[in-house]
Amino acid sequence: MFFWPVLSQLHASGVSLSVLCLSTGNFDGLGHIRQDEMLRSCDRIGVRGEALGVLDVAELQDGWQEWSADIVAAKVIDFLAKRGAHAVLTFDNKGVSGHPNHVSTSAGVQRALELSRRDSQLPHFDLFLLKSVGIHEKFLGPLSLLLGQESSSDAAAVSCSPLACLAALAVHWSQLVWYRVLFTIFSRYAYANTFVKFVPPERSQAQDVGEQCAKDD
Repeated sequence: MFFWPVLSQLHASGVSLSVLCLSTGNFDGLGHIRQDEMLRSCDRIGVRGEALGVLDVAELQDGWQEWSADIVAAKVIDFLAKRGAHAVLTFDNKGVSGHPNHVSTSAGVQRALELSRRDSQLPHFDLFLLKSVGIHEKFLGPLSLLLGQESSSDAAAVSCSPLACLAALAVHWSQLVWYRVLFTIFSRYAYANTFVKFVPPERSQAQDVGEQCAKDD
């Protein structure tokens, strides 16, 4: 629902995509149904077989709780190692809607990047974060593209077919409630994605030594 413009554009350009979903979406007890919906939805952008990962682990269940950044990082690193991916797209620190699972996903992937930069044995990748916008801009649909103030360093993907986004959402019929339909029609995220490349802050030698001492203890 949030990433349709970039995913559809990359697929149309022939880019090989992989998708990792950190939970089955079992908040309402419909995880088995939503997992099948994810399978069919990803098929629309050529993501099939091992290119799609859907996790069902106790620590990463759908809901309003925060997830451990370390657990998310471990799962992301494992998936990247298997897929050989060199770029990752995910939420920024605000998670578009502020949902704790979205925010935790961002924190965990950032953690994975930091770990990979310090360990040559881990998969290296570039990280791009989906830019969250204010509510006044979020629901202006295509008009938000005219009013948005993008930085020259931002990367954008634009879709001219929100109906295609709605068709992709329709595959997820268990989640197709009225407000999600309205979101797809009026939301900026049905028309455009803007990404900012994440560069982890430099760590001091003291931080590295302190972390190593903590592990030794």
